[in-house]
Amino acid sequence: MATFKYLLASVEDGVGIMQLNHPEKRNALGWELHREIIAALDAWAYDDEVAAVLIIGNEDYFCAGWALDVLQDTKDSDRTKFTDLALQLMVAIYDYRKPTVAAVAGVAPGYGMDVANMCDITIATKTASFGSTQVKYAMNGFYHGMLGKMNTQRARRMLFTGDPISAEEGLRVGLVDELVEVGALRENALRLAKQIAENGAELSTVLKEVALRAQNMDHVGATAYELRVTHDLVQRGLFAERIASGLEKLKSGRSRATERAAL
Repeated sequence: MATFKYLLASVEDGVGIMQLNHPEKRNALGWELHREIIAALDAWAYDDEVAAVLIIGNEDYFCAGWALDVLQDTKDSDRTKFTDLALQLMVAIYDYRKPTVAAVAGVAPGYGMDVANMCDITIATKTASFGSTQVKYAMNGFYHGMLGKMNTQRARRMLFTGDPISAEEGLRVGLVDELVEVGALRENALRLAKQIAENGAELSTVLKEVALRAQNMDHVGATAYELRVTHDLVQRGLFAERIASGLEKLKSGRSRATERAAL
């Protein structure tokens, strides 16, 4: 893994950990950070040692959105290059071939919230807040990302007003999946990412493909597609290994299916 200027990248128990690290800009996404995130994702995409990716800021803030001074101080041609770079980043995360988790603390305005929404699952501290604030600067927020996690009315309200919502409201409307105490964000987000990574890169990649594609199909097409995926998976050596070990557990009175259930 390359050394980055504004990104701390490491791998732990199958999880590629990407920590945004530009404190002078509160992790606002300028030219360099865009490119570094894209490079890290590219490096892990086909790395069999990485089965899931965690994107995190720190325990005080996640990402302050776009680096607005870039847009203020550039000419039209450079602004076009910057928005093209932003598109490259958004597609890289949004269509990433492995599961992604965003860990959000503090205020996540505009593009900061959008980055979290591009990820599959968002965990946040109880003091986090989210807002599609681009409208306040005569821009548009990433509506599709909001719509993928919450209902239409709430997504449009956030898009039209730019007003932030609390972490609790984010949990209620589906923008956030889990709230944790302040100071416990990394621990809990990494715990979840490691649980996903237990599946291994081969299986997590297949499951991510299903998550990306099936939601855009009609119900019959999606059912047929997912059964074809099942048919493919049961031909693999991984299935034979998991079935054998799972049956051994059942014989001893345990079940892999309920090992983390809150019973």
